[in-house]
Amino acid sequence: MKNIKHPTKEHNRLIYYLCLFNLIFVTFACQQKGSGDLLLSAADSLMSTRPDSALYLLENVCVSEIKTPAQNAKYALLLTQAQDKNYVTPTTDSLIRIATEYYDSIGNDITMQAKAHYYLGRVYQESGNNPATIREFLKAMPLVKQAKDHKLLCMLYGNLGYVYYQQDLLDKADSLYVCEEELLKQEADSAHLATLLVQRADICIMKGAAFHGKAEELLNRALPIAERLNNPYVKIEVISSLRILYNEMEKPEKAISYIRRELMLQKDTTQLYGIYLSLSDAYYKSNQNDSAVYYAHKCLFSPSFYTKAGACIILENVARKKGNFAEALHFKDNYEVYMDSTKHIERTKEILAVEKETLLQQSEQKHRSNLSLYLHYIYAGGSFIIILIILFAYKRIKYHRKAQQLKQEQESLLQAISTQSIQMKKDMEDKDAEITVLRQKCSKYNEDKQYLDQLNSCLNELLKEKDKIYTDIKKAIAEKEKAIEQLMQQIQLSDETRYNIHLGEQLTNIKKEKSYLFDSLLTSQSVAYKTLLTIKQHNYENPDATEKVPNEIWETLISEIDQLTHGFIKRLTGKHERLLKEDVYFCCLVKIGMKYADIANVFGCTSNAAYKRRDAIMKRMDIETPIKFDILIEEI
Repeated sequence: MKNIKHPTKEHNRLIYYLCLFNLIFVTFACQQKGSGDLLLSAADSLMSTRPDSALYLLENVCVSEIKTPAQNAKYALLLTQAQDKNYVTPTTDSLIRIATEYYDSIGNDITMQAKAHYYLGRVYQESGNNPATIREFLKAMPLVKQAKDHKLLCMLYGNLGYVYYQQDLLDKADSLYVCEEELLKQEADSAHLATLLVQRADICIMKGAAFHGKAEELLNRALPIAERLNNPYVKIEVISSLRILYNEMEKPEKAISYIRRELMLQKDTTQLYGIYLSLSDAYYKSNQNDSAVYYAHKCLFSPSFYTKAGACIILENVARKKGNFAEALHFKDNYEVYMDSTKHIERTKEILAVEKETLLQQSEQKHRSNLSLYLHYIYAGGSFIIILIILFAYKRIKYHRKAQQLKQEQESLLQAISTQSIQMKKDMEDKDAEITVLRQKCSKYNEDKQYLDQLNSCLNELLKEKDKIYTDIKKAIAEKEKAIEQLMQQIQLSDETRYNIHLGEQLTNIKKEKSYLFDSLLTSQSVAYKTLLTIKQHNYENPDATEKVPNEIWETLISEIDQLTHGFIKRLTGKHERLLKEDVYFCCLVKIGMKYADIANVFGCTSNAAYKRRDAIMKRMDIETPIKFDILIEEI
């Protein structure tokens, strides 16, 4: 490995000396000849490899060497670009505005115009002016695409996506990151690709549990890339997102393993507080409360109010577990104080307004730029219409010449038409004969009325059979209820475990059959039950726009179920008077064998809420002995 590294160091050193020699030579040449263009070209050539040297050269330029407006605009753009690459934050946008105003005015250098608007956006981004940042980045976007500068387009997608990410416009940010990812794959830029995958994973984490799987997939792609790069900063970014993800996924063991790896890599002490907070959270979720308290107390020394607030939540929860409510209240008050310190003005609406305004301006500008083209189209269209008029006049003259010829042909056609009319009259007579035959057949079909009467008789018999099937289903339900009652008595009386298991299996099968019979009977006969099934399906497909079952539907359905179960509702309400109306509805659905997940969809709530309602009903029934709710309902 040493033999491989040694030539690389020599190569980098050689590049450094060549750049330094180039810098000295260019500076000397500029002083001798006063060539501003040569100096700016040299700074531009150093920008990608040695941005610090380019910044030094531009900061030491003699003002007298910048003579023309073009040189002044290029100097302003290069100096802003060098400051951005060297992480120097400009104090004002006056310098880069020289470049944007110049390149907008000439309009023939798309590449420089795109760069000028991009770096003006970067100046606004560093100063925290997000609306202005969005405006300039959106102005730069079509210009960069037109210039086909993939590297600049990658930076534009990344920075614009980050601004959207800061404003919680997660879908917009992710769409830009996807575009940037495709470009980075083409450029084979592994370091930026790993960082981009981390940013996309962070968006998925913010979207919630439904996107945690996607976040894990992205981070598992980023981790091997970061390890191959041997870049500790990129590796720290990936591992940091992994420990946050596994904490969110309630997997504290995995989170702790990645936290330990990050602690070994992290050299910046200011970043340790966030790691300690994640470690404290992971220990708390794994019920290691002492370790959680230890690291949470460390987080209280963090300069970040968010970190302190998170530590207070953990300390409050641990104190509540231990029964120390005074200490829990103390940390809750501290949490509210820290969160009040983090409040900021929401500017998402302003961002969207600026985005809409900028896109509208671009559309108007495009319309104006195409106006001359439209005028050319209008002139061409006018010329084409004139030519058509001339051709029409020529055709008109030619038409009059042929009029006489057509008149002669008309007379011959009239004679042919008279011949055809005679033939058509004969054809009409033939059709009249066919109509007479058809009328005779129709009179024959009228005699088949007896056949229709037979069909009606068959239909009445089918209706009687349907009523008989309905009666048989009701009898089958009653028989299943008796069988269930007998099996439950046998299970209670029997002491043999194997026999109880066999009886339990029989009981389960009979319950399924009874539930199927209930569903078949109600589906075929009850309009109220069909309405309830429709609402259940709607709530399942639209969890954010649930509907409630109307009271009149409930009353009708309860009456029908009470009739089918031989007075179940009367027995239930007479035995348990404390039940609410909604509790009775719930018990009816359990009685007919509906699953708890389907019951939750009927009421427009989650399955957990359905189970909680079941437990609440049992409390109102004053049931003290351990018994299943379904069995309790069957016994009533």
